Amino acid sequence: RGLGLHSCTTGLSSPDSVVNPSMTESQFEDLLRSHEVNVDLFGIGAACSLAEFYEAVVKERKSDLIMLNGALERIVNLVRISLRVRDSENKLRELRVVSDPTTGRNMPLAMTLALAERGQWQEGMETCFEQLHVSLEVQRSCFFVDMESYRFSEERAKSERIPGLMTTYRSHNITIDIKEKTHP
Repeated sequence: RGLGLHSCTTGLSSPDSVVNPSMTESQFEDLLRSHEVNVDLFGIGAACSLAEFYEAVVKERKSDLIMLNGALERIVNLVRISLRVRDSENKLRELRVVSDPTTGRNMPLAMTLALAERGQWQEGMETCFEQLHVSLEVQRSCFFVDMESYRFSEERAKSERIPGLMTTYRSHNITIDIKEKTHP
């Protein structure tokens, strides 16, 4: 799976959540069925299994489920990072990761924020880099976070991995330049 979407820490439910953090997998399945989600589609093709979805939503808090206009919807909070460095010819290069090995589609580094980090994307980003074995000290000495590049966006789409639910991706987009050794 590479670096695609990487979870940070666990968190609490969102105020609009219909997910009870102590619900069982059976209760979770009942919740989905009661909102006319065809749970039989999980685990087929690119779709994750129902157990994986339960684990991500209820246990790991990587996403949440809310009611929106009378329908159940998935919410995912992300930090999307354009991580850039200048090469030996002074050309700006961006780190991209393979997000879909079947198509070879490359995307900027993206990390899922757990619900507890939702309003604290900077701390979530630091935590995620630490989980990628880049210490806070190294981040502060080697990264320049371009705060002027920050943009928040929401995109609503169907997910291949989660059948039967619309997903809203709430993205904190930021550019980080790796400082040159000669220009700290």
